[in-house]
Amino acid sequence: KHHKYSALTSFSDALDLASDQREIQHVCLYEIGWCSMIELNYGEAYRAFERLKTESRWSQCYYAYLTGACQGATGDLEGAIVAFKDVQRLFKRKNNQIELFSTKKAEKLRSPSLSKELCILSVIEILYLWKALPNCSTAKLKTMTQVLQGVDDASCEGLKNLLLGAINKCLHNTKDAIQYFHLAAKDEVGRLSNSYVQPYSCYELGCVLLNSPESAGKGRMLMLQAKEDYAGYDFENRLHVRIHSALTPPRAAVQP
Repeated sequence: KHHKYSALTSFSDALDLASDQREIQHVCLYEIGWCSMIELNYGEAYRAFERLKTESRWSQCYYAYLTGACQGATGDLEGAIVAFKDVQRLFKRKNNQIELFSTKKAEKLRSPSLSKELCILSVIEILYLWKALPNCSTAKLKTMTQVLQGVDDASCEGLKNLLLGAINKCLHNTKDAIQYFHLAAKDEVGRLSNSYVQPYSCYELGCVLLNSPESAGKGRMLMLQAKEDYAGYDFENRLHVRIHSALTPPRAAVQP
């Protein structure tokens, strides 16, 4: 706890000190945004990402998406919809996975049925995809579980179960994690709206099963299925890298 708090303080101090060094300021803003998301401090996160959205040259489209998700998570849905409209306007790199993902998600969220819960779901999704959930405290993970269980939207059902599985995996509730990953892998409706949910769920289920000797064979099979049976979804090569490293036994240290 203390460690994370001091990281945030240090980045805030650095931000003040680097007033004439744009790049350093942006690194600090990015870290403040991420630390705040991990702490579920949506207001702080949205302010950091909003500055990056206007100042950064790296990917304004992605920062606009993060701004919208965090802003909506605070309950400011009107502001979030404005940010989600910006995502489309700032979409520049047609072959950039992160920008494509941000644009598709923003388009879906920009509807009158937008809710605070859906925005929080989107923040948790980002934390999951960027492998940041293991950095979240037990208390925050439990808060996420409560919010997700309240999301009632058929098009997000698979994603919701994938995220609940990932959170339970972090909390070492293996039985619950397995159940949620099973549900997510079976969800056909979600396949249309979140194409990566099924292959990622298959992979996650494989990971959990690989961990115990009696189910390792089934785990390997699921990993291979995740790799072979799906194509053309978001972050595909990223998943292939994860599958490869999960299936490659660690090599014994080679003597120099």
